[in-house]
Amino acid sequence: MDEQNEVNLTSGGLKKLGNLANLKDKIISDAIRERGGGQGQVNQLRSDYQNLSIGELANLAATGDEDAETAIKILKQARKKREKYGN
Repeated sequence: MDEQNEVNLTSGGLKKLGNLANLKDKIISDAIRERGGGQGQVNQLRSDYQNLSIGELANLAATGDEDAETAIKILKQARKKREKYGN
C-alpha cells in the first residue's frame, strides 16, 4: 500500500488490535480469510464494514462501536477456527 493509504492507529485502536497491529492496513474481509476464516465469518460483519481496513475498525472499536469490536473479535478468532476445524 502507498503511504497515504496507511491507517494511523489511536492508542485505543492499538490496544484493541494487540499483536495484530501489523495487519492494520489490510482489508478486514481479506485478513479473516488469510487467517483461516471462511465466508460465513465475513458475512457476520456489517456489510459496510467488510471493505474497511482493520486499523479503521480498531479505531472505531476504541470509540465504543460494538459492531467494529465484533469485527475485530471475528478476525482474532479466525485462526482458532482453522486450527480446530481445518480448512
